[in-house]
Amino acid sequence: PEGGKRCSLCFRFRLEKTAQSAKKKEIDWFSTSLTVSPYKNAMIINQIGQEIAQKHKIRFLVRDFKKQDGFKKTMELAKKYHLYHQNYCGCVFSK
Repeated sequence: PEGGKRCSLCFRFRLEKTAQSAKKKEIDWFSTSLTVSPYKNAMIINQIGQEIAQKHKIRFLVRDFKKQDGFKKTMELAKKYHLYHQNYCGCVFSK
């Protein structure tokens, strides 16, 4: 189910790959847009991001992008600028 154990494992996998890529490219910070979703737990995502950042000795930008109508704003901007806005996180189970 959405928000189950599988989600935390996926967040960890994706953020690990992002951190590795940032480190390789000598980028000091990394983050994710996953926290804009009303279906994703930003607290868990941010906690995992911080753990991975410590491991790789880089910084993770802690944010909950859905706050202050963030999700609504992303939908409006995607429509205004004709941007593709996928309605699932990328996981086949959430599709």
